[in-house]
Amino acid sequence: MVRPRWHDALIVSAIVALLAVGVWALWWDDVRGLLHLGPDRGTEGGSAVERPVTVIPQT
Repeated sequence: MVRPRWHDALIVSAIVALLAVGVWALWWDDVRGLLHLGPDRGTEGGSAVERPVTVIPQT
């Protein structure tokens, strides 16, 4: 008896999709910088992640 192949294709497609989402999430800012996509990096860095504000206490 031959097992249908669409199950295998579905599993492989799901694994590839998860890997693609992981790569996109981890390295999207690097890819944009390499390809010069989106806004200029300038002083803000061009990252989607906000940098924490450094608080200097007054003495």
